[in-house]
Amino acid sequence: MKHGTALVLLVLLLWSLGLSTRSITRPDEGRYAEIAREMAVTGDWVTPHLNGIPYFEKPPLQYWATAGAIRLLGPTETAARAWTALTGLACLLWVWFLGNRLFGIGAGWRAGLVLSGSIYFAALGHINSLDMGLTFWMTFSVGSFLLAQSAQPASRAMRHWMRLAWAGAAAALLSKGLIALALPGTTLLLYSLWTRDFSPWKRLTPLTGGLLFLLLAAPWFWLAAQVHPEFLPFFFIHEHLQRFTSTVHQRVEPFWYFLPVLLAGLFPWTGLLWSSVFKPLRHVQAKSFSPQRFLALYALFVVGFFSLSGSKLPSYILPAFPALALLMGRQLHHQTHLPGQVPATGILGGAFLALVAALLAFPQGAKALGFDLDVDPDMVSLYQVYARWIAGAAVVLLGAGLWSWQQRSHQASALSLMALSSLLGAQLLLQGSESLAAVTSSKALVQQQGTALRQASQVYSVGTYDQVLDYYLQRTVTLVAFQDELAFGLTLQPTGAIATLEDFLPLWRSDPAARAIMNPDMYEHLLRAHWPLQLQFRDSRHVIVAPFSTPAQPEHHPALAR
Repeated sequence: MKHGTALVLLVLLLWSLGLSTRSITRPDEGRYAEIAREMAVTGDWVTPHLNGIPYFEKPPLQYWATAGAIRLLGPTETAARAWTALTGLACLLWVWFLGNRLFGIGAGWRAGLVLSGSIYFAALGHINSLDMGLTFWMTFSVGSFLLAQSAQPASRAMRHWMRLAWAGAAAALLSKGLIALALPGTTLLLYSLWTRDFSPWKRLTPLTGGLLFLLLAAPWFWLAAQVHPEFLPFFFIHEHLQRFTSTVHQRVEPFWYFLPVLLAGLFPWTGLLWSSVFKPLRHVQAKSFSPQRFLALYALFVVGFFSLSGSKLPSYILPAFPALALLMGRQLHHQTHLPGQVPATGILGGAFLALVAALLAFPQGAKALGFDLDVDPDMVSLYQVYARWIAGAAVVLLGAGLWSWQQRSHQASALSLMALSSLLGAQLLLQGSESLAAVTSSKALVQQQGTALRQASQVYSVGTYDQVLDYYLQRTVTLVAFQDELAFGLTLQPTGAIATLEDFLPLWRSDPAARAIMNPDMYEHLLRAHWPLQLQFRDSRHVIVAPFSTPAQPEHHPALAR
C-alpha cells in the first residue's frame, strides 16, 4: 500500500513539472492560448476569436476551460497549459482504474505506468494543443462503453456506464469534432464484422444516450449557427470532409508517416507492441465480448484512419496510446518479470539521445563524420545548450535501462523505475526546449519591446502573424496582407484586417503613434519601395518599425487588453 501511494505521488510530482518554466511556443500553443485569452477578456463564450477575428476551425471546450484558468491565474504559461496537463493526468488515472476493472487488480497500475512513461504521451501532456483533451474524453467514452459491456444486460450499472459513455462522447465532440464519434463507432462496426458478435449494439441505449449526447453537444453548435449561419458548412464540410480527403491544409505526408511516430512515441514499451496488441486480435478464447480485442482494433484503426487522411500531424494518433497502454498493462499483469525488450529499448533510446546530444554539441565534428544536420547557423549555439538537456535525459534513460535489466525478475520495481525515468526524461527534453525559445517563442521580444508596443496606437502585423505575440502582449494586432487560417473568419468580419499593402500605406502615413512588426524580407521590400520606416528593433526574425515622425507620448488604445 505504501509502495503504491509513493508511486502515485511520484507520478503526480513529475507530471506537474515544467508548466510554468517554458515559454509559450508557436504556432499551436500560442493559437489556443490566445483564443482562450480573448474569450476570457471579451466574455464571448459562443464565438471563439483569434486576434479579434472569428475562429471556427475547432469546437470550444478547451477554450472554455483555458479561459476559466486565465481568469483565475492570469494570462500565464500555467493557465495556458492547465487543461492539457489536467486531462492528461485524468487519462492516466482513468486508465489505471479501467485496467483494474477490465483485466484484474494489478493490470491497472501497470497500464497507468506504461502510459505515464510513454515518452510521446508524456510530452503532449505538457504542450498546449487540443489532442490531449480529445484523447481523455474519447478514452473515457470508450472505457465506459467497455464497462457497460461487462455489466448485466439492462442492469442499472449498464445504463450508468452507457450514460457516461455518451457524455464522454459529447465532451470529445466539443473538444475536436466528429472523430469523437467516427473512430469508436467504426471500431465497433469492425469488431462486430470480425467476431460476428452484434450483441454490443443492444447495450448502446441509443434513445436515452443519444438524447443526453445532443443535450450536451448540440447547444453550442446551435448558438454559433445563430450568430454565423455560415459556420456549420465550414465546420462540417471544410474542417472535416475536406481536411480528410484533400491536401487543402498542406500537411501532406506519406502513408507510413505515423508508423515511426507510433514506434518512437511508445518508447520504452515499443517491444511489447506485438505480444500486447496483435495477439488479442488472433487469440481470444472467450465467446463473450472481448475488451482486449476491441481495444486492439480501436488502436489500430486510429492509426490506420489518419494514415489515409490527406492531412497529417504527429499528434493525431494520440488517442491510440491509452488503448495500447491498457493492452500492455494486461500483458504485463500476466507475467512475473519485466520483459527484457523494455530495458533494452531504454538502453537503446538513451544511447540514441546521447548520440543526438553529441551531434548537436559538436556540429562541425558531426559534419566531418558525414552527419550534415542542416541547422540554421543562427541556431547552432541554441542547440548546443539544448544538447546538455538531451544528454541529461540520455543519462537518466541509460541508467534506468541498465538497472531495470538487472532487476527485471522483480517486475514491479523494474517497471516503476523504467516508467518514472522515461517520464523524467520527457520532462528534461521539454524543459531543455526552452533553450530554443528565442526562435520558437515571442516572449523575449515582448520583454524587450512590450512597453512600446502596448503604448502604440495600433500595432500592425505586416505579411505575417504570430499568435504568441498577442498572448504575451495581451492585445491584438491589425493584420496587413495576411489571411492564412483566418481566411474564413475574415469572410465573416472583413474589417478585421487590411487586405493589401496599398490599402495600408495611407493609414501608416497618417498615424505617427503606430508600430508595425514584420519579417526582415518584408522590411527590405518596403524600404526598396521608399516607405516611411523608422527602425525600432531588429533581430534575425523580427523587425519593428514606426513612421518617420513619432510623438513623445503616443496615445494608448490597448485593444483587448486585460
